[in-house]
Amino acid sequence: MEHVEIGKSYICKPIGLTNEVVGTVEHAYTNTVVITVEDCHRADRTKVIEYQHRMLVRYEDVQQQIGIALVG
Repeated sequence: MEHVEIGKSYICKPIGLTNEVVGTVEHAYTNTVVITVEDCHRADRTKVIEYQHRMLVRYEDVQQQIGIALVG
């Protein structure tokens, strides 16, 4: 995704996870962004907790901005 805004929520696939998550962008770097994971697949929950809900995502793995995050 070309334009990623800090504070907005996106569907994306963090480095090290097998499924997509919903996350809010905290910081933007040259090739990646740091997100706070708001919602994730059950299979990835342990890893998300291990990383304290903060994960790196490559820009090309940020897919779609969403208006309201679904937390479950």
